[in-house]
Amino acid sequence: MNTAEFLQITAMVVPDRTALVCGEKRVTFMAMADRVNRLANWLQSVGAGPDKPVGAVSMNGAEYVVTYYAAAKIGATFVPLNYRAKHEELTYMINTSDVHVLFVGERYLDLVATLRPELQTVQHFACYDKPVDSMGNLAEILASASADEPFVDVDESKPTVLIYTSGTTSQPKGVALSYLNLSVYVTNTMSPADPSEHGEVTLLSVPIFHVAGVTPIMSSVWGGRTLVILPQFDPELWLKAVEQERVTHSFIVPTMLKRIMEHADFHKYDLSSLKLITYGAAPMPYEVVSKAVDVFNCGLMNAYGQTESTSTMTFLGPDDHNIPKEAGPERDKKLHRLRSVGRGMDDVDIAMMDDNSKILEAGNEGEICVRGPRIMSEYHKQKEATAAAIHDGWLHTGDVGYLDEDGYLFITGRKKDLIIRGGENISTGEIEATLDEHPQIEESAVIGVPDVEWGEVIKAIIVPEKGQKPDQAELTKYVKEKLASYKAPAYYAFVDELPRNPMGKVLKTELRKLYGKAGDGAG
Repeated sequence: MNTAEFLQITAMVVPDRTALVCGEKRVTFMAMADRVNRLANWLQSVGAGPDKPVGAVSMNGAEYVVTYYAAAKIGATFVPLNYRAKHEELTYMINTSDVHVLFVGERYLDLVATLRPELQTVQHFACYDKPVDSMGNLAEILASASADEPFVDVDESKPTVLIYTSGTTSQPKGVALSYLNLSVYVTNTMSPADPSEHGEVTLLSVPIFHVAGVTPIMSSVWGGRTLVILPQFDPELWLKAVEQERVTHSFIVPTMLKRIMEHADFHKYDLSSLKLITYGAAPMPYEVVSKAVDVFNCGLMNAYGQTESTSTMTFLGPDDHNIPKEAGPERDKKLHRLRSVGRGMDDVDIAMMDDNSKILEAGNEGEICVRGPRIMSEYHKQKEATAAAIHDGWLHTGDVGYLDEDGYLFITGRKKDLIIRGGENISTGEIEATLDEHPQIEESAVIGVPDVEWGEVIKAIIVPEKGQKPDQAELTKYVKEKLASYKAPAYYAFVDELPRNPMGKVLKTELRKLYGKAGDGAG
């Protein structure tokens, strides 16, 4: 199935329903379909299509969503680019993905101007917002292009979108997600548009260059939901959008959820329309999700997935967040499960594997591996990286964890984030989780640093709670009381905040550069 058919079908079923809202801009499904046809015809006229991708460097917007559907309609891979990436990374991503047409938001015109001399494949540039010399202009393109329906026979095994990973450990990798990957995900998680049902509204505040931003622009259209788009996340704008647009569903990352709840005027906003908040893309501190359970009167869902698995692999559903008030075994079990990422989706198989790819029994820690129809086809132009990630149909995620007796998945760390101390493999995740429970610590990150005797020892980078000054000796004692003594940090550094990528994941590579030497404080 071509994902562009999501829009074609919905535009016929609910043509006058609002499809997109961005600021003052409101677009119905029928008007959106018209714009997609016009842009698709223009893209064809300038040579875009299979093997001639379409890229975008822009904040979220209605035109961004239209661009995806126009590219999909003619079989052109869409490449949403991370505008926060470094100059060298952006150049690498555009060149290796062979972008033929590049759309640019006004805010990034100067950025793209500095890149242009190094871009090897881009033949056409277009600005979303205003006329610019040496560039096309979207408004003029839509006004002059044909509205006829273009027909292209699309191979559903070909990539419809190429999403570059955040590059936390190396040069970004292009994850190729096919029409089939995304069709399976969307149709398995969302019912098609129903003209008799209306009122569901999705709020998009995650960048579209992330898989958690790509999937809503498809699932909301397929489901006939109105998609309210924030150009960028801001806690106050998120709260205003929920109140004004009567938002029912939203995906946010843990740092976003924390900032929303900490907003000074949080309780002044009417959030009664919310039915479900889904969170994921980075580890959720237990204290944050516990607070969310108390302050939100809607369902909460933890979604764990990767770009390589076309988003969600497991989920911790609303019922799992419904914690009994009375003390007892059931309350304890549910509180413990809040530390998990839930159980597997119906269309994926999940297993823990050892270093020899042997499947481990429940309760045993191993690498989290997954298989199913949503696994990426490849890392673009990286055969060795693809072969290293996918063995016998199983995607090796690089995450470490275990399944409990009821199939709940607990993540304990990253395989590549292991600290090897005197031959003992130590997952940083469990140490971070322990430190984060300390009353004087807001959050922590753990890395390994060189040590003559042990090979590596543990260093904890700590963000203290406001006004607190944790004592290092007390912290070490605290960890030893909860974990094996060899898992206690040998060194500490105290910082105001941890470096993160746009999706809230802690950048361990940056921490290793700054604090990667033995001793307390900076390395």
